[in-house]
Amino acid sequence: MAGAMVVAGGFDALVNVLSGRWLGKEQFAVFVAVTALIQILVHLTNVIRTVVAYYTAEFSALPESLSSIRTFFRRSWRWAWRWGLIAMVVAVLLSPFIARFMHIDSPWPLYAASLAILMLFVRPVTDGTLQGAQHFIGLSSVQVLQSSLRLVFAAILILAGLQAFGAILALPLATSSALLVAVWFLRPYFHAPETKVPMPSVSTRYWVYTLVGLLSYALLVNVDAIAVKRFFSDTVAGDYGTVVTLGKINLFATLGIGMVLFPKATQRHTVGKDPRPVLALALAATFFIGIILTTAYFLASGLIVQTIFSDAYTDPGVVLGLVGIATTLYAGISIWLNYALSLSRHAFVIALAFLVLMVIVAMTLSHDNLVSIVVIMIMAGIVGNLAGGATTLSVGPSET
Repeated sequence: MAGAMVVAGGFDALVNVLSGRWLGKEQFAVFVAVTALIQILVHLTNVIRTVVAYYTAEFSALPESLSSIRTFFRRSWRWAWRWGLIAMVVAVLLSPFIARFMHIDSPWPLYAASLAILMLFVRPVTDGTLQGAQHFIGLSSVQVLQSSLRLVFAAILILAGLQAFGAILALPLATSSALLVAVWFLRPYFHAPETKVPMPSVSTRYWVYTLVGLLSYALLVNVDAIAVKRFFSDTVAGDYGTVVTLGKINLFATLGIGMVLFPKATQRHTVGKDPRPVLALALAATFFIGIILTTAYFLASGLIVQTIFSDAYTDPGVVLGLVGIATTLYAGISIWLNYALSLSRHAFVIALAFLVLMVIVAMTLSHDNLVSIVVIMIMAGIVGNLAGGATTLSVGPSET
């Protein structure tokens, strides 16, 4: 899984690089802004994957595990298609209004994103079932296939002259193709006899706090791209797209650390051991990786941007390094969020939600230049990490 995540993430990064090189600055700015909206929705629908994986793993311990998982999977499958179609239709209807708000000339890139929303509901069901059933080869294959096909589709559609619309349309095309492969891996659950499955009680409080936490973090790490597209010229937004792409590497490089931290902290807490040593290691690894990348951004911002994205893009100068600091701090917040959710420390989720609200207000009121936007990001990163320590470091019973 770790190897698959690295490979899949590499293909996704290449999509951004390809778009930056082949699209003009204006179209690349549209691509980056709309992709930021999609990423927010990805974080939200990760709740579906988590819930499906949890109950699939629980059912796998039952004597009639095959039929039990099949019943739960089919129920989740029908739910995802129903609500995914509703969400897609709503997104299509809102696309013209969102386009005007974000100063996008045509709603078609947002129409393409609307198609992705359907898959953002359905794919978490198949991914969660594969994860809960511990079918990691299948899950790895689906992730790598989706990212590689996204790169292929993006290249074909951009070359066909579809510009940002084509680059964004590549995502729903790739996820739909990968869904077919996921269904093939899950074929035993389509054919197994259905049985009555007693639905276990769900902690509504935990589910809601998880949703709020993931949404808050998604907004935190993507709101700058949306704000720049909203308040700055297309040229500035296009140049900033390269900064967004490189800054996200600081987040991607540490994604696996949070995934490892979550179960280990929960396990140690359940058996009465102190989970804080695991937290300390996760934070140390996260900040170490971020410092290395950020140092490179400060030392060679122009060389990095123009080598990867071409000479058409302006040297971002100190802005790239400052964004590196901000995203490194955001990666730390991700560790705190995983730790808080693993122990049901909901106070941090509340603090994070208020922090995001303050960031949105601050960027709305103060956007004179890119540095002011990035300074707000850095301050939010510092406050978020301090809030993580203040709300989660005490050892005690969970709040669930």
